[in-house]
Amino acid sequence: MKATIVTIGDEILIGQIVDTNSVSIAKKLNNIGITIAEKLSIGDSKEAIISTLQRAMQSSEVVIITGGLGPTKDDITKHTLAQMFNSQLIYNDTEGEHVRALLARRGIEFTELNRGQAMLPECCTVLHNAHGTAPGMWFDTPEGGVVVSLPGVPFEMEHLMEDEVIPRLKERYTLQSIVHSTLITRGIPESILAERISSWEDALPDYLHLAYLPAPNVVRLRLSAYDVEKEQASREIESRFNDLRKIIGDNIVGYEGSSVEAQIHDILIKRGKSLAIAESCTGGMIASKFTAMAGASNYLLGGVVAYSNDIKCNILGVNRDDIECFGAVSEVVALEMAEGVRRITGADYAIATTGIAGPGGGSKHKPVGTVWMAIATPNGSRAMMRNSGTDRGQIISRASAYAIEMLYEEIK
Repeated sequence: MKATIVTIGDEILIGQIVDTNSVSIAKKLNNIGITIAEKLSIGDSKEAIISTLQRAMQSSEVVIITGGLGPTKDDITKHTLAQMFNSQLIYNDTEGEHVRALLARRGIEFTELNRGQAMLPECCTVLHNAHGTAPGMWFDTPEGGVVVSLPGVPFEMEHLMEDEVIPRLKERYTLQSIVHSTLITRGIPESILAERISSWEDALPDYLHLAYLPAPNVVRLRLSAYDVEKEQASREIESRFNDLRKIIGDNIVGYEGSSVEAQIHDILIKRGKSLAIAESCTGGMIASKFTAMAGASNYLLGGVVAYSNDIKCNILGVNRDDIECFGAVSEVVALEMAEGVRRITGADYAIATTGIAGPGGGSKHKPVGTVWMAIATPNGSRAMMRNSGTDRGQIISRASAYAIEMLYEEIK
């Protein structure tokens, strides 16, 4: 069974907001065995909505729409759907009282515009939105499909999908399972990884589909099976991944949700060791990866974003003469930063980065993207230089991943 997801709003098309709704909806539909045929974003235009939905209903049994259900004149989704399904808008007392009560709790006057939120197409099944003023709407199509319209506010959409849409879809249709499983690998570029596992990939059964999903210093390998018996497919995928461990076992981090920093997190907690971080060009990204995990306070003592040379020298103890001689982006300075933050915090391990994130500041000998990273450990210190690309965001992300990888190699 296929679904099309349509997000409505000029703000999406001009890049003012990022469409997260289609990602969330796709995951929820996949989890119950519905394949996503298309994800489309369109503007607040009646013509665009009608033409898009007509095409979507021809190719998919399920069409999910978000956006355009507010109380203002530019919110036209509800009126357009009423026209498409040859229905008139009628006042829904239950929804009207809900809107009135919700606004009263917020100290907002109930106006005629707010009352319009409860004007709904007579032919639709109303999906009560307990968390907002715009109800969802469920339309049955003559061909046996459904069109569902949901608010664009993400948390309202999330609740309606979980509480109303998913249960109704499961009750209406007999759905086959879709199984996805993702293994996280590290330290092997995508092209080299593909060569190393080509025989393994060639031996996969036809119903298993492999996808490579690269990120800085990481490649995710996803195996997918569609319209299958779930338990059997899951066992087959697990068996195939176990075979893969015999080929690249040292480079496997774990399943989806795992990361190199999560492995470090677990090791440090288990061993009762501590970590400190000194960052220049990465600006706190490394620290943020660790503090995002619950329990980081068990080992992360602190960090310094030493962006200026004065901070490098006055707080971390970097030798000013070394900066003059070798430059702030150098092996010597990276090592002194790591050793300095380890010394002042008393940590067992430390990470440091210093580099040129651009777009300016590069030279022939040290182009934009040059990053030195270092680790200081109970067994000594070492540094490594990597060129991390040309885009500022890419450089910061890659350098953070490389530095974390260095520490993992040391402690694993």
